[in-house]
Amino acid sequence: MTNNQDQILQTVFAEARQDLDGTVFTDRIMSKTRRLLYLLATGVIAIAVLLLTGAWLVFGVPLLEFAILVSNVMTTTLIDLGEGWLALLFMPVNNIASLLVLTARVIHLGWKKLNGVSFTS
Repeated sequence: MTNNQDQILQTVFAEARQDLDGTVFTDRIMSKTRRLLYLLATGVIAIAVLLLTGAWLVFGVPLLEFAILVSNVMTTTLIDLGEGWLALLFMPVNNIASLLVLTARVIHLGWKKLNGVSFTS
């Protein structure tokens, strides 16, 4: 009985000792590696898309709404001049943003005068 088992084991090991063709073996391994690499790249891209979408929903939409709100507030007219040529003439300076810019320029000019510093601007 031990001779039978030894024979079976010997044939199994003999089949396992067969040399494979080098190019076929290399092609098979490279094919498996390439498939694994493509699967990994696809997974990374999918996760990146999900993370970017989530970040946009969490941060992008509220920031966009805030920017629209600030834009609407800054372009609010100070004095209603109607629809005539006078309104068109004063449109660039008849809003809150221009008032803030002029205030900042006056403060900057006053600061320069107080400190006696003359910068070219």
